[in-house]
Amino acid sequence: MGTATLEVSGAQAAQWAEDLHAVLVANAEPGECVSPVEVDRSAAIVIAVIGLVFSGVGTAKTIWEWWHSKRQEGGTVKILFGDDTQLTLSNVSQQRLEIVFQQAETPQR
Repeated sequence: MGTATLEVSGAQAAQWAEDLHAVLVANAEPGECVSPVEVDRSAAIVIAVIGLVFSGVGTAKTIWEWWHSKRQEGGTVKILFGDDTQLTLSNVSQQRLEIVFQQAETPQR
């Protein structure tokens, strides 16, 4: 199992995060966990955070498909993995996203 935190920021961060959360919960495999959305509002930015425990690249595919349908609307989605790897969805390919998810779930020796 791997762990990651999804940070959604932008004008519609809370709404986007709730939508992404619903998609992740609907597609979760046994043993996977999706935490409730937490919203942090400051004077300059809204960031909605979702914690994630995942297995396999299915979660990467789910996130990518969701992002592909939303990316033209603005906003940013950053993924922070348990091994300190960070990806911003607007700067990564689906293939790279799947590779990083696979690496994050594989125990490092």
